[in-house]
Amino acid sequence: MNLVFTGAFDRLQQALTAELLRTIKSELEKVDAPEDLVEHLTGSIGFAVASLIDDAAGFEANGESVSPLLTFLTGDKTLEFCGGNSYMHEYVHRLLPGLFHPEG
Repeated sequence: MNLVFTGAFDRLQQALTAELLRTIKSELEKVDAPEDLVEHLTGSIGFAVASLIDDAAGFEANGESVSPLLTFLTGDKTLEFCGGNSYMHEYVHRLLPGLFHPEG
């Protein structure tokens, strides 16, 4: 595999963050909960999961530090990489209003 930086990383991580939020929202809407609670939980869960992926939260498993680095498959043997940790968690609360209030 070849790691590349073509400038597509940010667009791809925003797309992943938006899909993560849509998926969380969809699952939460399966229960009978008020819309404002679904919105709050979608943001909270989305931020927590994105922070784990971004290695912003930091965690250990069996005494070993776990440090993920996000890449995107962009070709048969090409991975788009930003050169460091992703920053999906920074997009969660920017993207959330458009998911729940698309009119503005």
